[in-house]
Amino acid sequence: MPKFIKTLLLLIFLLDIAGAAFGQTTLGKGLLAVNFDEKTTLVFYNSPSDKTPAKRIEFFNDRSISSWNIKSLETHKKWLSPEVLWLDYSPLVFRFKALNDKWAEVIVNNTTGKSYWIKINSSMTSLTWQAFLKEKFGVSRVSKQKIKKSPSVNSTDLIYEGEDCFQVKSMKGDWIEIFSADYCDESYTKSKTKIKSGWIKWRQGNRLLIEYFITS
Repeated sequence: MPKFIKTLLLLIFLLDIAGAAFGQTTLGKGLLAVNFDEKTTLVFYNSPSDKTPAKRIEFFNDRSISSWNIKSLETHKKWLSPEVLWLDYSPLVFRFKALNDKWAEVIVNNTTGKSYWIKINSSMTSLTWQAFLKEKFGVSRVSKQKIKKSPSVNSTDLIYEGEDCFQVKSMKGDWIEIFSADYCDESYTKSKTKIKSGWIKWRQGNRLLIEYFITS
């Protein structure tokens, strides 16, 4: 397969995943990040008691695109659409429904809500949504909800002009405290207002009300 076709297929896969990350399935109890390399294999089971895997994905160093890749990618695209799978920049991240010291039930498809069980190992790190969002390059509002002075719908609205350009400082229930990132300036984001501390809702039930960005 020509190099440019492989690159195009990989880009389409990543765009599909990015869109699915904001689907209607449960947000889970937290997130499980998997640091992978070219030797990583993940085995998925319908139940921790099963002896036969339901699915398996194998990573490899794809020199044709200078990136990690997944063997039989086209086949896995039919069921695999996790929270994050950006092969160049970020760990593989799943929302999890259950977690102990041996097993995690992870949502492998954010659109359908399909979940499997995987064995916990040293390459995996569990994160709260707060920790996950705080480490992101930036967040923005999906809908133009007002920025509040405190985490309450009855709180005073903060005046903000320009494109959203925020990072996350803290979380309180359905609310996150945001502030203008250091890189927020008119030349970069057309952000005209600096927010030192403001609050927006990050979720409504199982629906994310924000978009997050891994890199610039």
